[in-house]
Amino acid sequence: MRAFVPLKHPACAWHRLLEALTAKQRHSLYFTLARRVITALREVPLVRDTVIVTSSAEVEIFAGHLGVRVMHQVRDEGINSACEAAIASSCAVGITNALIVAGDLPLVCSESLTALLQGAHLQERGVTIVPDRRHIGTNALVCTPADAIRLRFGPNSFAAHLRTAQEHGLDARIFESSELALDIDEPEDLDLWRSYDSRSNVNGDRGESTSIAGGRGSLPGTGVGDLVRPG
Repeated sequence: MRAFVPLKHPACAWHRLLEALTAKQRHSLYFTLARRVITALREVPLVRDTVIVTSSAEVEIFAGHLGVRVMHQVRDEGINSACEAAIASSCAVGITNALIVAGDLPLVCSESLTALLQGAHLQERGVTIVPDRRHIGTNALVCTPADAIRLRFGPNSFAAHLRTAQEHGLDARIFESSELALDIDEPEDLDLWRSYDSRSNVNGDRGESTSIAGGRGSLPGTGVGDLVRPG
């Protein structure tokens, strides 16, 4: 099992959060969440290694500091073609299963990823899809074999992945996970993360604290703290 984390150029991320966060806050949040995903994957026994797929030199340097392998794109050709190329290269050296994980999952943990792989029937041909909380996008995808289907990340990818698996005659399983369902796309996602952080603090759970530059708030390890709402 090899994990793939596609990371677009930081400057291209989160245009829908322009009114909620400053450029420096978005930049800090981008790398905080990417680090969290990579760290969680490292602690999953079934994952042999992790590959970051990116066209960004900054992301490549970041991955190098974490000791993670990188497949560098000469130019950003989109998540699907990038991951398919990385998977093809991996299949050529004997990788049989692939796990693709979005890089912006604030609640991700090794336990949720382990549960996903344990429920994915890795000895059988098929795909396991983790939908986002709206059941529109795909936040994680397990493919057995690694190149089982053409990837369909993008608008309405949850339905597209289901349809593509069925067209290939593959079993398509849906894995529901509260820790993997929340990704950061809209300002309301920040509010949900903030709400989770508040509940965690009440229960005494604490994580590392990472400051967001810009003077408008901080980003605790388990939540968004006091980030500003739009307007």
